[in-house]
Amino acid sequence: MILFLNIIAWVMIHLTVSFQTSRMSEHQLLRFSPLFHPLKVEVKGGVYGILRIKKWKAYIPDAAGWFRSGVIKNEIGLTSDLGRRTFLMEINRAELSHWMQMMPAPLFFIINSGVMSWGMFLYGILFNLPLILVQRFNRVRLLKVMRQFITPSNKDSLPNSKTPIFEKETIHAYKD
Repeated sequence: MILFLNIIAWVMIHLTVSFQTSRMSEHQLLRFSPLFHPLKVEVKGGVYGILRIKKWKAYIPDAAGWFRSGVIKNEIGLTSDLGRRTFLMEINRAELSHWMQMMPAPLFFIINSGVMSWGMFLYGILFNLPLILVQRFNRVRLLKVMRQFITPSNKDSLPNSKTPIFEKETIHAYKD
């Protein structure tokens, strides 16, 4: 019975957090912008090669379609600047959602004991961590693509922002 309650709790956490983040505006996401900045180790790409993310990320479903306000990433046109910016925003939204879904994991030590508490804690981390890594991998790749579309004529037209969604310095940091 306690396992069933734990499963229900995790399902509620996943659905509630996903729903809330799917309804966040760009302005609300900006508050979390430090979380979205790629690390130097990510830019070089070695860490993602070791983890072989490119091989297994296709097996992860896009849950955005579960909510009316969700944006399905396969339906975003990456051929346009707006499409690439929208995709980057959705990557940020997905990463934030999975970080927030991990946060309640320690609470399972309060409502459980022994092996069950460790099992629920590890589930919260191990379920969300690969999904976070995929979002970060996608962000690095997308920022490299976005950099290719920057020309001297539109270089200064990029809006200033505190997030890598529009940040000139972040896009320019990805030199091949």
